[in-house]
Amino acid sequence: MFAVSLFPILTLALSVSVLRADEADRVATFDSGVTASEQLLTHAIREGHRQYAHRVASVEKNGQKMKGTNEGLPAWHQFHSSPFARGKPNRATPRDEVEPYEDVFVARSLADALNLTLTERTAADDFGLGEANRLKRCMPPKPCDPHAKYRSFDGTCNNPVPSRSSWGSAGSPFERLLPPAYEDGVWSPRAHSSATGRPLASARTVSVTVFPDNDRPDPKFNLLMMQFGQFVSHDITRSVSVRSGNDEIQCCSSDHSAALPAEQAHFACLPIEVSADDPFYSKFGIRCLNFVRLALARDGKCRVGYGKQVDVITHFIDGSMVYGSNRETADSLRTFSGGRLRSIFPSGDELLPTESRPDACEPWAKVCLRSGDDRTNQIISLTGVHVLFLREHNRLAAGLAHVNPHWDDERLYQEARRIVVAEIQKIFYNDYLLQIMGHEMARHYGLLDNPDGHTDSYSTEVRPLVFNELSGAAYRFGHSTVNGAFLIQHRDRRSELVPIQDVFLNPSRLLQRSFFDDLLFSMIDEPQQQVDDSITHGLTRLLFAGRLPFGSDLAALNVQRGRDHALRPYNDYREWAGLPRISSFEQFGPVGERLAAVYESPDDVDLWVGGLLEPPAPGGALVGQTFASIFGEQFARLKFGDRYYYTNGPQHNPGHFTVHQLRELAKVSLATVVCANIGHPDGFSVPPNVFQQPSGHNPPVPCGSLPPVDLNAWRGDH
Repeated sequence: MFAVSLFPILTLALSVSVLRADEADRVATFDSGVTASEQLLTHAIREGHRQYAHRVASVEKNGQKMKGTNEGLPAWHQFHSSPFARGKPNRATPRDEVEPYEDVFVARSLADALNLTLTERTAADDFGLGEANRLKRCMPPKPCDPHAKYRSFDGTCNNPVPSRSSWGSAGSPFERLLPPAYEDGVWSPRAHSSATGRPLASARTVSVTVFPDNDRPDPKFNLLMMQFGQFVSHDITRSVSVRSGNDEIQCCSSDHSAALPAEQAHFACLPIEVSADDPFYSKFGIRCLNFVRLALARDGKCRVGYGKQVDVITHFIDGSMVYGSNRETADSLRTFSGGRLRSIFPSGDELLPTESRPDACEPWAKVCLRSGDDRTNQIISLTGVHVLFLREHNRLAAGLAHVNPHWDDERLYQEARRIVVAEIQKIFYNDYLLQIMGHEMARHYGLLDNPDGHTDSYSTEVRPLVFNELSGAAYRFGHSTVNGAFLIQHRDRRSELVPIQDVFLNPSRLLQRSFFDDLLFSMIDEPQQQVDDSITHGLTRLLFAGRLPFGSDLAALNVQRGRDHALRPYNDYREWAGLPRISSFEQFGPVGERLAAVYESPDDVDLWVGGLLEPPAPGGALVGQTFASIFGEQFARLKFGDRYYYTNGPQHNPGHFTVHQLRELAKVSLATVVCANIGHPDGFSVPPNVFQQPSGHNPPVPCGSLPPVDLNAWRGDH
């Protein structure tokens, strides 16, 4: 069985008219026939604003200013609490940054005044003072050219229906498969057992108890599979945390020996408690891991309701990690000559341009690199894949200039970008995703492309938005597949074991001549870890440790982030996916005993935890059926709701490829992209299925034997 609906239409928003206090007064006196209900709502709105103002005053009294920005800054002088370096995604106006938090205070007050149940708070379609009295504060739809050949950078204008022009654009909120599990129906995180009402176990306790570090190499898939997955995840999801001015909010004491008292803590704090007998952190006296809640988005319908986390990049698979999610970023990466992207050649090999922000890499890194996404330097293998697609763009731009010498810089840039995006989509849907969720599930959701010509699958009715469940849980399955070290096999036959903590936020080894080739070869040859109950200590103890003897815990961050997202328990998603609910811990198999030690009921198990422990779905999948169903639902949305998807024909896509061009693109695989862009292709061999380790069933072949894409198919293209 599969998930109950391919495109479930869920009405989730608790929708009310949003009025500031002065506007509420105006509405209450505008008509002499104001009803008692309107007076009640007016009072509730004013009370919500009062409560918000009180909390802001309390925050500022403790030296913090409420502001929304990126999900964490590794502060070099203190404990690294975040998996993301600070960057500059699309910035909203100062008022837009604080209004979402003010809105949730108003929503709580309104819901309390109307005595709504939790179900009503998360499922009501609309209530309030009527459309005529809505606050006129939403941006009007962006003017769009429905015949534009190329995608916008920020994702707007993909849907030609004017009222839907913002669907999937940067800054849109995440969507939900199931209603949120906010404990107040508005924004309070999931924090208590549904069975007993007692607090859930600390996310760190779950991490320590359930996810040991056991070396279990995958018998089939390699590290390039893991790394390409992260690369594409950065194309569609970028959550951001609330910040205090330009500083990361601190929810723990300066020595991390305790959480800050409630009266001193920012209202976005959700610190992770560490046990006094923690097997690792107790050595350093750490009892608190910093954790700040995700920033919220304004509701696109000019209504207020439960908190909706913002995705600051485009929701489409559109190469935004290469080009950026706004025009400013895109332009900063261009040479404006020959359609090329900026690059450097410090040792003769082409690399990404340098990043000038001092907080983007460790201060001792010899080089820091820049792309369309601010997480480029998270780990050197990710940086390597960014370099690969930078080179691919510039290679294509040069090839197009050769066959079309009359094309100007803008045409060369946009056409090379269009091909790179098509290559990413083709590889993702037909090679990567097929192996993650299995052939059977991929076929069920219609995710495999037609190699013979154009498709007609686009619908203006499909909302191409990323799910909270994907961002907060399912796509984080890859953390289980990360090795604790890279075994780099150098061209001179040397082998080097590089712990991952040595290459967090430090891509300096790419300065070495031929290291890029060696890194790619090693990722193809080296197995990833299995998707199971094991996660390397490099992620659960030493995440972004820098030169400290300890770092943060990514598994604990994942559990806590799911609770911040108010994701429902794992059993609810099993049921949604057509699976029976688990009624006893024994049904989890050997890991059930460990789960029983930290959860009071199977109905309390977090989605990320339960999904990670499922056996693979049918059809050769890498993940279990619950995660596979979430992947299927998600990427059906992003494919069938993308007018510019590369196989769509002229009936939908004004920038469609010709049938001849599609036949050339059908030759593309990640193996062909690797072979076209390594520094020394002579003697370099790759397995045709480059996501699997070389074997007798997948023997390496010389790069020269792979058919190249013939850019003559673009000669004179209009």
